[in-house]
Amino acid sequence: MKRYLIHSVLRNIYAGLMLISIQTLAQALPVGFKDSWMTMGELGKDYSEANLIYTFVPTTSVGAGVVGLKYKHGATQHTRRIEMIDAHINHRVARWNFPEAQANVYVQIGVGQAKGSFFSGSEAVLLPGVQLDYETRRIYTAFKWHGSYAKAFDFTRTSISGGFSFYKTEYDEWQPWAIVEVSRQGGDLKDATEVTPYLRFIHKTLFIEAGAPFQKGQSQGIKVNFRYTF
Repeated sequence: MKRYLIHSVLRNIYAGLMLISIQTLAQALPVGFKDSWMTMGELGKDYSEANLIYTFVPTTSVGAGVVGLKYKHGATQHTRRIEMIDAHINHRVARWNFPEAQANVYVQIGVGQAKGSFFSGSEAVLLPGVQLDYETRRIYTAFKWHGSYAKAFDFTRTSISGGFSFYKTEYDEWQPWAIVEVSRQGGDLKDATEVTPYLRFIHKTLFIEAGAPFQKGQSQGIKVNFRYTF
């Protein structure tokens, strides 16, 4: 009986430690823990967005966001500007848990309303997306694809990213990461490959990173991504 109690306590301690480590890993994911709220955004030279997301079950979250972007149209080379508001749902299709590691598959679908400098009124927008990732306490890899489709425009963004943490930390300690993302734009956006090295910091449920994107060797300014779960 005594041995059983000891084993039970050890199992509970191990489960608690795994929960903390998994929550630390999950900072880059679009679905948080049940009943959590998440603010997330991206600030860049030509693209910015902000979202508020609520996870109502462990596998699914809903959110609303605003987007602003500008780009040169491939055919005319005229600068176009778009502003969007949207609502979206994120669902975790699959998850695999390993000792101190995790792999996930997510899908996203959203609808929105857009206004632009090159069309009158507003248009409905369809916003699908897919994300696959694998991460440990020291290694991170991800594939992402997102599209925006409306009558007046359409564009896509595909990216792969990977990197490493400089060292392992506890849940309540700051953890620095070095990440490199390679992305490709398509549709009405100019076809261009962008390479962005990031310096990422994670602390509890705060995630923030700053990067310097380059296209064809030319700087595209500074890009900042952030997420905070509460």
